[in-house]
Amino acid sequence: MIKKDTFKVRIDQLQPSQIYLSGPRLKNISRHTGFIVRPIPVRLLSGRLCIVEGHEQCFLVRAAGHKEIEVYLDERNSPSNSEFEALVKYASDKGIASIDDLEDRILSSADFRSLWLEKKKEFVQGKI
Repeated sequence: MIKKDTFKVRIDQLQPSQIYLSGPRLKNISRHTGFIVRPIPVRLLSGRLCIVEGHEQCFLVRAAGHKEIEVYLDERNSPSNSEFEALVKYASDKGIASIDDLEDRILSSADFRSLWLEKKKEFVQGKI
């Protein structure tokens, strides 16, 4: 079911807020297609829509040949705007400008946890 406050955007116009994808999440989402049709949360930063959550979902939609994805503006406070801006900047600084840039950055569960989730904690704790 699509929410009334959702809208479609071109996938290649979305800025990721992470630098890796989880291989096990990709596999799980691809087996449960109901996840693929859910709208993903985005935030507007400096005139660009940025993915808050659902990077793997977005990647699979793109891989299936779709050019657009259903999104909604995320107004939650987690992560905070400053934390989220730092994550987006970090991804951008690492050369991640679209979901396509994550194609060669798919990790095992252990690597995703150590290389990305631990790094993300550092942003939340203000260490980066």
